Amino acid sequence: MSYARLQYYLSKGTFLTCKVTNSCFPKILFRSKHQEKKLILKMNEAFVRYDEGTDNFDVTFRYVNAEYNVNKQFNFNRKSDSTVSNFLSRVDANVSKVLSAKKKKKKRKSKGEVLEDDLPVAECKSALLSHGLPIEGDAPCRSVFTPNADVSLVLLGSVYSVKYNAPWVSNIALPKCILASFPTYPSKFETYHTSQVESAFTWYRNNKSKPNANDWQEAAQGFVYTPKVEEIGCLLKLQCVPKKADQIGPTVEVTSPSTIEAGPGYCPFETRHLFTRTKLSGNCFRIVSYNILADLYTDSSYSREELFPYCPPYALDIDYRKYLILKELIGYNSDIICLQEVDSKIFQHDLLPTLSTLDYNGVFNRKGGTVSEGLSTFFNIHRFQKLNFESAVLSQNVDLPGFNQTWKSITNEKFKERFLCRSTAVQATTLLSLDNLSEILVVGNTHLYFHPDADHIRLLQGYYALHYVRNVANEVQKKFPEHNVSIVLCGDFNSVPECGIYQLMCKKQVPEDCKDWNSNPEEAVHSVSLSHDMSFASACGTPEYTNFTKGFADCLDYIYYQTDRLQVEQVIPMPSTEELTEYTALPSVVFPSDHISICADLKWNITR
Repeated sequence: MSYARLQYYLSKGTFLTCKVTNSCFPKILFRSKHQEKKLILKMNEAFVRYDEGTDNFDVTFRYVNAEYNVNKQFNFNRKSDSTVSNFLSRVDANVSKVLSAKKKKKKRKSKGEVLEDDLPVAECKSALLSHGLPIEGDAPCRSVFTPNADVSLVLLGSVYSVKYNAPWVSNIALPKCILASFPTYPSKFETYHTSQVESAFTWYRNNKSKPNANDWQEAAQGFVYTPKVEEIGCLLKLQCVPKKADQIGPTVEVTSPSTIEAGPGYCPFETRHLFTRTKLSGNCFRIVSYNILADLYTDSSYSREELFPYCPPYALDIDYRKYLILKELIGYNSDIICLQEVDSKIFQHDLLPTLSTLDYNGVFNRKGGTVSEGLSTFFNIHRFQKLNFESAVLSQNVDLPGFNQTWKSITNEKFKERFLCRSTAVQATTLLSLDNLSEILVVGNTHLYFHPDADHIRLLQGYYALHYVRNVANEVQKKFPEHNVSIVLCGDFNSVPECGIYQLMCKKQVPEDCKDWNSNPEEAVHSVSLSHDMSFASACGTPEYTNFTKGFADCLDYIYYQTDRLQVEQVIPMPSTEELTEYTALPSVVFPSDHISICADLKWNITR
């Protein structure tokens, strides 16, 4: 792989962007010789965008005059209370200015002399028609541009059908890094009056042997495309046709700012995919839990020089890692995906748009405070229907039923202060099985506090998370008394199997003398024990490693399930130590996170 070249693109930060200024229509900024964004407007259509009650409206159309070599898009942003005559005067002035400029440039050669063309330019006189009849010049534009109005713009003999609030792509971009064999998709996609699902996408690749020729071949259709190895060195072009019901907006094309690069080659998660080639159905479902390492914790000198000095900087960049994360997740064919350390922008612009094309829906909530990362749970909409979603920041509701009495029994104020300063969150997604309509699953997802001297904090956080999902399950059971309600609790618990959380979950109790309570002597908790009456086990057991860095490696991640309601059908094997240490530790060029995903197939105990 040409890592140096890839790093060059990453360091340059070249990417396509369309800025919206005083007009709602995009202005094109060129930052690469390959980069191009093109709006394809039909000659006979004018597009109006106006939201009732707002101060401005926008109009765009393309005027073509072959005689004077004019092919120009005109954009207008006007006050909604301006008159029709005022608007048309502006149209006439702008078009006449372009025609006059073209006339001055038009020359002909005769017997070696350069003579200026004296052909006159027709005076530009535009008009707005309603049902074929002229609209009064003193009418306010806001009364003309309305839904279902039959309005036409006449300009120098050309008639434009005015489209009101048609589907429109205001911003589209392709990523700065495109890797062969890894999914790629628009890095930005913003619209009016349409959506990703409603729009149509077509991918093209150029002929790399003729890079300067306008020779494009269709490669695929859909929002996501995975370039082939043989396409390394090619540019990509994406064409989008925005749609909504029977309305079609102007087509937009965008060209990649750089060519397709070689990827890192075979990744260890591809070996794990051999066990997940087929999707599950019936009584079984597959679930994944994965801390994907937030960009927040890799995009700094400290992370590059101290935390992960063994990882090349480009491989720490989220614009590289996100493609590996997506390819890994897609290959598991999971029904439920629980993610931790999800950047809000990555959820919005990468995970949700991409996974939705594969029939996933997802939820997200940030941690407390100003932290920009949080938790996300995805589920396959053909396997599950979302009944409810809720989340909580643990420190903001210590009065949680089942937890509050334990909280009151703790007398160490330093412990309480530290607990209340944490931004730790938990989420619960309630899903109805569409294959087994009597089964409801409450999926808990959390990421507990990380600090080495905080086993006592984590233990109480784990106890809180358990009560939180249990309370949700109890409420669901009251609402659906004829259904079976089961719990799975997933996440990065930042706790090894020898510590109290694993004992709490799997043995139902933690005694007063548990060593976790004394992990920080000044904050030690005395005379407090924890217990519950549910039966849980770790679906993936206790792997040797779920977190593997140069400074620390152990099992921190778990999928806890109720043993009296669910059973394990398959555990997806973990990577070998040799694979983990090939590039010293994680993350690396083939592992996008410092954690390893865990994955298991579960089955409902239908006979219970």
